[in-house]
Amino acid sequence: MNKFSQITENNYFVDVNSVHLDSELIYIRENNKQVGSLILCFSPDGKASVFSVAVLEKFRGKGYSKKLMKSAIDRAKQKGCKVMELNTETTNDVANNLYKGLGFELKGLLDDYNNYQLVL
Repeated sequence: MNKFSQITENNYFVDVNSVHLDSELIYIRENNKQVGSLILCFSPDGKASVFSVAVLEKFRGKGYSKKLMKSAIDRAKQKGCKVMELNTETTNDVANNLYKGLGFELKGLLDDYNNYQLVL
């Protein structure tokens, strides 16, 4: 049984596994195949950081990145985090639009990447 969140329409679900005490792998499966994932890390100061959001090319355009991000936001809130941050390439319009649409605010550039933050 999925211990994080179950989504039944379209035969997919999102799950989470602890990778390390302060990080988790959130992944999405379709028809029992893992098709996307992200890494969510927690810091002692109440900040959650998202790394490596990825969906297999064949499965893009189905909203899976958005579902992964919403699950990460929910998980960070459950863990008591106050802020979530992530970085993405300045030229990745799809990702930049996704994060803005989820309420992330562009804070500036960090090592030539867009740095986003969301107050939880």
